[in-house]
Amino acid sequence: MNLLDFIIGALLANAMPHLIFGLTKTHFLGMFGFSPKGNIMYAILQFVICILLFYFNYGLNTLLENGFLLGGIAIVVLYFIFGKILVNFYGEKKKTATENN
Repeated sequence: MNLLDFIIGALLANAMPHLIFGLTKTHFLGMFGFSPKGNIMYAILQFVICILLFYFNYGLNTLLENGFLLGGIAIVVLYFIFGKILVNFYGEKKKTATENN
């Protein structure tokens, strides 16, 4: 492992909380301020930089053979795709349960 590998992993790992805080509209300090949209943009930026660094350093074939990184990328991509839907779905259930009590 070298420093670039550490930076790639740190960018990928740090993208997840900023994405989650952005989707849940939690104010959390990111590169673009405290806003939810800023956190989502920061997560996207980190994710893109992570992928580009890995691609230019190791190539696409190595990316497809690296199970750890591929698993992390899959989780972040699934949150990008389904995160907002899940937040809305479970938020509605919580509101309904609160209103019934």
